[in-house]
Amino acid sequence: MSTTRPPRRPDPERQAEEVAASLVRRLGREDTREYLWSAEERLTYPLLGDVESTVEELDVSLVLAERSGVPFPCIVDEEGAVPIIGTPTDPRRYPYPPFPAPFPFYYRDYFEQFSEQLSSLGKFTWSDPREVPKMILAPLTKFLTVRFGWIAKNPEFRSLGAAASGQANNPYLPFTVHTHTSGLRIHYSKTFALNFNSVLGAPTTPVKGWILPGIHKFAGMDSRGRMRYDKGTFTTPPDFSASLII
Repeated sequence: MSTTRPPRRPDPERQAEEVAASLVRRLGREDTREYLWSAEERLTYPLLGDVESTVEELDVSLVLAERSGVPFPCIVDEEGAVPIIGTPTDPRRYPYPPFPAPFPFYYRDYFEQFSEQLSSLGKFTWSDPREVPKMILAPLTKFLTVRFGWIAKNPEFRSLGAAASGQANNPYLPFTVHTHTSGLRIHYSKTFALNFNSVLGAPTTPVKGWILPGIHKFAGMDSRGRMRYDKGTFTTPPDFSASLII
């Protein structure tokens, strides 16, 4: 009498290593003429649109930096160096964004303006753009391990967006942020490449919103457009709230 084996459960760590290696391998390469992640691989590894978008933004920034022969902005904390893709700011105060024209003539000044604010995240430094792909491999793998771990435990999730977050197995998870300062708009970033343009909600405090599984850092923008960065790192799940020191 034959028996049917139960389906093999996905290995989140193995999946994370495969996806991270594939994404990093194509970063900053002038000869790349394909999407960073093919349609077939998207079907095999779902819920990667936001990760892919962040990597694509980093890829464009690396190509521009490499073409222009300029270093790349990074933060060094207790876990290592992390590239900075961009920081939200008021263009009336800082008219030149980090990488579009007139890159590269002003972007070093742009980031120097923010070095004091960014110091709460770690030491601000400049790195060789060619070192960045190797730099993000470990934190990207760690981030994806959390994401794939959630998927393994919730295989029937429905990616319907934050408006449907009350439904079972939806990938958007509830998250609450508390701050010392009232009236802030809360921004967040993935930990493998810093870009605080995603918004959780406003105003504090607290702010309740929805976030995809992963590892994130948070910041708050005050009424003058000044960003306040929190040095904490939060893994969701199991973290569903954050008490920031800003």
